[in-house]
Amino acid sequence: MEMNRGLWKKKASREISHSDDKQNTKHHNKFGSIRINLIVFSLTIILLMTILSIYSLSVLNRYKGQIETMFDKHIELSELHGLIQEMDDDLLGFLTTKSSSKLNDFNKNTQGLSMVMDVQEDDIYTMDGVLMKNIRNLISAYQETASEAISYKRQRNVSRYYASYEESEKIKSFIFEYIDELNEIQLTRNSLAYVELVNEIRLLQNITYFIVISLIVVSLLIVYLITDRMVKPFGLLSHAAEEIAEGNFEVKDIELQTDDEFKLLAIAFNKMKASIRDYVNELNNRAETEAKLKDEQMKNIKMEHLLDNARLYALQSQINPHFLFNTINAGVQMSIMERATRTGQFLESMSRLFRYNIQKIDSISTLGEEIKNITDYYDLLKVRFGQRILFELDVEPMTLDVKIPPLILQPLVENAYIHGLSGLEQGGSIRVGTKYMADYVVVTVEDDGRGMDETSIQEILSYQDTRLDEGSGDENQGIGVRNVRDRLELFCHSNQVFRMEGEKGKGVRVIMYIPHEV
Repeated sequence: MEMNRGLWKKKASREISHSDDKQNTKHHNKFGSIRINLIVFSLTIILLMTILSIYSLSVLNRYKGQIETMFDKHIELSELHGLIQEMDDDLLGFLTTKSSSKLNDFNKNTQGLSMVMDVQEDDIYTMDGVLMKNIRNLISAYQETASEAISYKRQRNVSRYYASYEESEKIKSFIFEYIDELNEIQLTRNSLAYVELVNEIRLLQNITYFIVISLIVVSLLIVYLITDRMVKPFGLLSHAAEEIAEGNFEVKDIELQTDDEFKLLAIAFNKMKASIRDYVNELNNRAETEAKLKDEQMKNIKMEHLLDNARLYALQSQINPHFLFNTINAGVQMSIMERATRTGQFLESMSRLFRYNIQKIDSISTLGEEIKNITDYYDLLKVRFGQRILFELDVEPMTLDVKIPPLILQPLVENAYIHGLSGLEQGGSIRVGTKYMADYVVVTVEDDGRGMDETSIQEILSYQDTRLDEGSGDENQGIGVRNVRDRLELFCHSNQVFRMEGEKGKGVRVIMYIPHEV
């Protein structure tokens, strides 16, 4: 109850502090923030750069139009000069050869020249307009004179078409002089315009340099102010974080006089530090409690282990009366039947069995020792049953050092002898085999005797042997098999180490899975 109250109080205090943080956040959002300052700075830079770009583009577009006009005038005059020259060549070609193709070309160029002249607009108040008007008049006179020369040529009046051609050449020379003069005037004007354009561009460059340098200086100043404003809070936060990382949760709270995100960050950091400190203290208390519980649990486990050992020793002791009864009975029968060396060998094997039982009752055996024990046991029982029962061993050498509880194989071999084969006139065989696997060793004990069905096997293994007749000897069979299974399960700490299978009239097979290390 006290712990629940403490946790409830901590939770309530955290909720109150969380509501205070929300109020502080709303309060600080009313004041200036780094985000707003950065936005204003960025927008100012963008606005200045936009104004500079628009001004530069307007100046360039204006002078671009002037340059285009200059070049257009020059191109028009060049085209006009070329057309007149072609017309003169065509006229001379017709007059000298009377070629119809030259005449056609002359007429085409005349039409083209008329189209060019129709587009021209004269401004009689400027020198360019006066010169252009004179050029037009001279072109008209040239066309008339050339037409007369063509006409006289067709009339075969040589003197007259020659005189007309001479006149057209003079007019052409005047036209070319006016065109050259007009080009010279425009070149002079264009040179002045170019100088003016260069001065404007130079002024634009100076203005651009000034604005860019000013922006760089202002930007550096703003960046310096912002970083200076950020470095101090970050330094305090990093120092406090290092102290907390080293386990010092008693570091002083961070206090800032600014009204921006850094103050909110400092408040949140202080709250986080307090929460972590409380949480660590709570974890330490829980760890101490869990350590005490673990100690108690270890004591309980140790007691259970001692109880398991006591149970293991008790199960092992159940083997001795049954084993001693059968062994002594066989020894008595042997002493009555004969007095010879075989009796000595019999008693020697029996003594080794007793010695093995006494020495191993409180210790752990190996599979090799168990194999040697059942070999001695077979020597004893061979006297009792003769050659009617065969004993076969198929043991892999790698399996001999595996640790197992003592007296595991002998009860299973005894059950196979007494309960599986002793009542058969033709006798039978018992096979003991071992096989080394990756994680465990497989040990099998099987016979080809009377066998039993699955129901009988389950009743033996589950202690449900109520159907067995008292005094029939099958009770001992159940006790021996269950004893082996229980001791193996206790020793290996698993209930998947023992399996028994069989079929009526075909014998019984016991399979054990012994881990390499327990």
